[in-house]
Amino acid sequence: MIENTNLNKPKVQHFVLFWLKPQLTTDEIKDFANFFESLKSIKLIKSLHYGLAASTPARSVTDNSFTYSLTITFDSIEDHNAYQKDPTHLDAVEKFSKNWYRVVVHDTIINL
Repeated sequence: MIENTNLNKPKVQHFVLFWLKPQLTTDEIKDFANFFESLKSIKLIKSLHYGLAASTPARSVTDNSFTYSLTITFDSIEDHNAYQKDPTHLDAVEKFSKNWYRVVVHDTIINL
């Protein structure tokens, strides 16, 4: 029987908010999705979801001032940390960082 050593390791959710520069055109904002698409080839990523801020009703607890959000799940902290140094990730950041003026990251240990 093969033992899965990842069963006892906590998974990590990497949640990122991007505020794109206001002078970008609609086409440039749509093109920014290629940033996320380029990350999908990284083998360490277990799941990846991204999208534009929703036009939900204004409430005191809601902040949809960002342009895009990204959620990535990793099997472990080690995978997350390796992703941060992955050449595909670094190349994508270098290529697309000219489009944003603010980024906020929240990393969470997922309780399953």
